[in-house]
Amino acid sequence: PEDPHKWLEDVLGDEPMKWVKSKNEEVIAAVGDPTKTMAYARILAILDSKDKIPNLHRIGNADGQFYNYWQDDVHVQGIWRKTTLDSYRRGSPEWKTVIDVDALAPPQCDTAKTWVWHGSTLLDDGPGSEVDRALIALSPGGS
Repeated sequence: PEDPHKWLEDVLGDEPMKWVKSKNEEVIAAVGDPTKTMAYARILAILDSKDKIPNLHRIGNADGQFYNYWQDDVHVQGIWRKTTLDSYRRGSPEWKTVIDVDALAPPQCDTAKTWVWHGSTLLDDGPGSEVDRALIALSPGGS
C-alpha cells in the first residue's frame, strides 16, 4: 500500500509548504497566535538571555579544554566554543569560537539554506587513550 502522506517528505516543496501554512492558519484561528501571548514572550526572553549558565563538556584529559554549544539572538544557528576551566571559574569566560554555524556555507545537498546543530560526540580510542577529538553532527534545514 502506498503512503498517502509521502508527498509531505518534500519538506521544502511548494505543495507541502502550502499544506503546512493552511494547517497553521487553522490552528491559529482556533486557539490564537502563540507568539502574541505573555507566556511566549517570557519563554523567548529566557531562551535569549545572556544570563544562561553554559553547559560544559571537557575534551582532552586533565588539561583539556571545555566546550559549549551556544545560541542567542546574535548566534541564531549557534556557535561551538571553548574555554579553559580557569577562565570559566572566573565568571566571565574568555571563549574562543571553534565553529560558527551561522557562518558556514549553505548546504549543497538539499534545498535548505542553513545548518542545524545536532551535537558533538567524543571519539574514544579505548583505555589509556586521550579523548581529544569529537565528531560534529549537522544536518541541512532549520530557519
